[in-house]
Amino acid sequence: MTDSLFEAGAALYRTLQYDSARTVWTVGLGRARGSGDSAGQARFSTELGRANWRLSSLAEARTHFERAIGLDTVLGLGDSLLARSLNGLGLVAKDEGRYREAIGYFERSATRAKAAGDPAGVASATGNLGLPLQELGELSRARENFRIMRQAGRDLRDQKIEANGLANEASVDIWEGDPIAAVARLDSARIMYRSIGYLTGEQNALGQLGTAFELTGELDRAFAALDSSLDLARRQGLVEEEAEVQRLIGGLHAEVGDWRRAIRFFQAADSLYRTAGVESGRAAALRGAADGYAALDNLSRARSDAEAALALHASAGERLEQLDDLAALAEIAAAAGTDPSGRLDSADALAERIGTRAARLTAGLARARAADRRRDSRAVLSAVARLVPDLAVVGAGWELDALAARAFDRLGNLDSAAAAGHRAVAAVERTRERLGSDLLRSTLAAERAAVYGDLVLVLLKQGRPDESFAVADAARSRGLLEHLAAARREGEGLELARGDALLRRIDRLVRRLRETESSRNRERSVALDPNAESLVRELVATRSEYEVLAARVERSNGRATSLLGGSPPRLDDVRAALGDDELLLEYLVTDDRIILFVVSHAGIRALQQTTDPRTLSRQIELLRDLWGRSAGQWRQGLPAAEALHHLLIEPVREAGLLGPSVKHLIIVPHGILGQLPFASVRDRRSGRFLVEDQSVSYLPTASSLPSLRRESGHRAASLAAGEAFAPFPRDLPATAQEVASFRSVLPGGHQYLGTAATEAAFRVALGGLTPVHLASHGTLNVRNPMFSRVELASNGRSGGPRDDGRLEVHEIIGLTVRSPLVFFSGCETGAGRAWTDDPIRGTADHTLAQATLAAGAGNVVATLWRIDDVGAAEFALRFYERLRQESVNEALASAQRILAKDSRYANPYYWAGYVLSGEGRFGGGQAEHAGVADTGRNRPKTAKGQSVVPQKGVQVP
Repeated sequence: MTDSLFEAGAALYRTLQYDSARTVWTVGLGRARGSGDSAGQARFSTELGRANWRLSSLAEARTHFERAIGLDTVLGLGDSLLARSLNGLGLVAKDEGRYREAIGYFERSATRAKAAGDPAGVASATGNLGLPLQELGELSRARENFRIMRQAGRDLRDQKIEANGLANEASVDIWEGDPIAAVARLDSARIMYRSIGYLTGEQNALGQLGTAFELTGELDRAFAALDSSLDLARRQGLVEEEAEVQRLIGGLHAEVGDWRRAIRFFQAADSLYRTAGVESGRAAALRGAADGYAALDNLSRARSDAEAALALHASAGERLEQLDDLAALAEIAAAAGTDPSGRLDSADALAERIGTRAARLTAGLARARAADRRRDSRAVLSAVARLVPDLAVVGAGWELDALAARAFDRLGNLDSAAAAGHRAVAAVERTRERLGSDLLRSTLAAERAAVYGDLVLVLLKQGRPDESFAVADAARSRGLLEHLAAARREGEGLELARGDALLRRIDRLVRRLRETESSRNRERSVALDPNAESLVRELVATRSEYEVLAARVERSNGRATSLLGGSPPRLDDVRAALGDDELLLEYLVTDDRIILFVVSHAGIRALQQTTDPRTLSRQIELLRDLWGRSAGQWRQGLPAAEALHHLLIEPVREAGLLGPSVKHLIIVPHGILGQLPFASVRDRRSGRFLVEDQSVSYLPTASSLPSLRRESGHRAASLAAGEAFAPFPRDLPATAQEVASFRSVLPGGHQYLGTAATEAAFRVALGGLTPVHLASHGTLNVRNPMFSRVELASNGRSGGPRDDGRLEVHEIIGLTVRSPLVFFSGCETGAGRAWTDDPIRGTADHTLAQATLAAGAGNVVATLWRIDDVGAAEFALRFYERLRQESVNEALASAQRILAKDSRYANPYYWAGYVLSGEGRFGGGQAEHAGVADTGRNRPKTAKGQSVVPQKGVQVP
């Protein structure tokens, strides 16, 4: 009976059903004990050790292996069984970070297997011996062991053993800095694993491929490989392997500058490693998180995590990992203004002992970065020169060129600086173009913005303003362009079953949460029911998983790509697209200054202002805080508004470029400037707000202007009709007034009130060639920006995701929008708080407004903060009254001027938060085309002064 249980468990194990095999063998062990079968107990214990090791239950695995070895020692059950148990115990010790102990077990296992005449056992133990040797930095010995394993597998015609040898040798290639060789070996190993159906081996090979592709700069392929590896790990219940892949994915997000998401992956990996008891893995996850905290300027947390990682790696003797820890600590010290030389010297010495190109590159880059922070240009160039011969890791090439460019610039060697800068930008662009995700391309551009900024400054010094303007425009995160390039075909949704399943799960969670909250006051300020907290956590996690999935999927749309194009802007095209009364102001924020390009129909000028980006960020945040709410003394924000005008607008006037003939400013912001209501900056001398003299609109890139205006000229859009939506007229009474104002100007239009204002109807309206107005709630989802949304009426449970009343960013970017103007009159529909404290990063591309413009709208009016219900109705009335006579940008400015002079609405809260993005010429008898706007508002005040807003789903802080 026990024999049949043993074979049943073995069959399950061979088909990778490790948990089921463990269950069967546990029953077998119990029966062997009951019958006093010591040999059976030893045999079942060995196999249970293997199953538990696979499932990362290391403590249980060790117990079973040690019990089997004890029984074998007493009873003399044979070398073959003892070899198997010793090999298993070596694997456990290796995962626990006890590498010297693991080496001893593997050596003993090989000896016993040889005595038993078991060549497969010898091959396995010999190959496994290479694993702890590799962790200890003994790469040559490790490679030799892996080659012996590979040859033995070939001699035995055992493809599993041969493929294991190949995959393990590929890991040595990666550590030595030869990822191209690793890819070749891993591809061969995957073919073998697939031929024998060994998914566990394929999962490991895919994980290593992710690292190899990252090192070659092929981040798109790295993400794809790791996604597949993660799926295989989860399907097989491999906890340690899942943790490792989570850590590697975190590293990829760090590589593109998505630091907050990277930290979440590192923390998830750390939690799984804890569960599995794998301390060495925990240390690597801690170092990854340390890098993230350092990038977000939380240096104390960064130092703490990096030092913890170093202590764990040092305790285990992992020299390769210690080198990365030392490099991280050196950079943290330099960032904190302390002397990093001790860490750098230790890293150099360790790299010399390891003796690989990758080790020298790690230590050398750390030294070059530290020299760059000290502005020691000669030391930077010396370090870079030493690294170039070892540069096998293609992905690091951009950084070496960027460091060299900055050093040459400081030394006054502008030709060399420009050459190195162009190489660095070209390398970043190559990586950027390979990424199939607009999200990842945007974060990569933000992370490496300094590369573009340095080249812009060099080109300006060389008297090449046209070329520097093109580079500055390329530095935009290009959220609009990349949303357009990623726009899905109408009616498709995510082209992945997994994506659809996640969306259905999200919908179920939202419904459950709404049911939980149904008996409670749904005011925004009311705290969440404690009983719903677990639902909220699950909802956030599921939304995050969907966002990660969306960031992996490459999509294309020929019309969308052709609308904005992917090439640098041709200055002549931008100038030709401008009217005589227009200026385009393109800003680039660097580490110590703002570079401003002023483009007119006549020409271009480049201006510079020295500033601290963090001071700039604080001024903008102060202005938004004071003017983004109706309460308080709004005049306290005037000093900040005047300081920002002095910094951002006054240089244009002083240069003689902002005369009375200029009526319209087109702003191309950068970083935190995307969150500034430019219309409300104020000239301290005249006491006038900017909008009192010029209308203001926004564009994501200068290169988008010619394409948008060319596209608008081809639209047969009309002001004779339109579609207006007010789904909650009872909760927000003034929204009905907005719809009435809309229809009074566009009498041929249609209105949708209450239950008629469904998401499905709104989707149809967006596809038309007339203006669309939505007066409703809007929710900015900071935690999951692709789930920021506007609220509409739903068609109940039968409506499905296309009519559930929640129109979210990830849905909008998949639509085909043709409206010339979309006005979102709501809360924070154009806002997008940066996900990092760095003011140079985070340009709010994933807002409802940008998503709608990206989907094809001609113009979008949106709001930067929560607006007042009654004030919104007044603003809409003034806007649409003027739209008949004026272009959309002038109509918006006129409405702002009217409210600013009205004592009831003089507070900028009521008018400054409205922003226009798009081509700007629709309406007023000019070329008419469509655009989109975002909406969201505060409910009118109750007697207690509170604001009650029904909300669908959960507003995540």
